[in-house]
Amino acid sequence: MQELIPLTDASIRLGIHVTTLRAWVRNGAVPAYRVGRRFIRVDWNELLAAIQLEQRVGPFDGQPVPEAVPDQISASTEDLS
Repeated sequence: MQELIPLTDASIRLGIHVTTLRAWVRNGAVPAYRVGRRFIRVDWNELLAAIQLEQRVGPFDGQPVPEAVPDQISASTEDLS
């Protein structure tokens, strides 16, 4: 089930600035969904999967993945087991 959350909430969970997350969405590194005319949401699991992929392949458009993000990913994947 999708957990669509606002970019501000996702950036707080990851410990990054919302502008960084917006750049990732704009560059296509992170999938996002428009809700209504104004609001953009991201699926939390898709966001974590995109970050994991970028950690293997390379940084998001020259912006390194913050140190807190790997901890978030491992905690989330443990919850799924």
